[in-house]
Parts: sequence; C-alpha cells; structure tokens
Amino acid sequence: MRIFTFIVCCIVTSASVAAEPQYVAADSSMETALCISAATSDRLDFKQDLQHNRIRPAVVANKLQCNDQPVANFALQAGNTAVYQHLKQYVKGHVDIQDIAAVPGQSTVMVRGR
Repeated sequence: MRIFTFIVCCIVTSASVAAEPQYVAADSSMETALCISAATSDRLDFKQDLQHNRIRPAVVANKLQCNDQPVANFALQAGNTAVYQHLKQYVKGHVDIQDIAAVPGQSTVMVRGR
C-alpha cells in the first residue's frame, strides 16, 4: 500500500511540474535575464538579481518591459505574486490587472526584455 501511495504522489507531483511553462530567453541581455527572474524566482532571489546588476527596484518597476508589458504585470501573469507585490509598491500610477483568460497548457514562453 505504501508503494502505491508513493507512486501516486510521484505522478501527481510530476504532472504539476510539467504544467508550469518554461521561460526561454530570446537574447542574452540583462533585461531579458531580469524578466525571466521576475517570472520564475522568489522575491529574495529577484532582489539579489537586482542588487547584482546594481539596479534599483523603482527603475525596474517603471522602465523594464517584458514581452511589451511592465515587469510587474509580467510577473503576475507568470503567477509570481511575491515579485509582483514587491514591484507594485514602486510603480508610479499603477493599475492592478487580473488575467481571467490565461492560456492553460502553454508550456514554453519566449521572453524578451527592453
């Protein structure tokens, strides 16, 4: 019975991991790396990436565009609410947007930052 439970847990875990989209960098720029970090890293790792690149969160929140949208919205669309919550406090005149028409099953997202 324990083996059966273990196998079921492994299948459920692998299915949930496989459902997450994979972010692929369109180029090797610092902006693209920050966009991917905003989508995939936790808040502390994202803050460390900003410090490593010597960029303030306010600059990133107001200037960085990921796939033609602000980085905070890109992080929220990717499901990274921790980074979104961190960045939204720096956005000047921000609007909260809730994506109700997300595309389920899309496994690869091409990311471009500028």
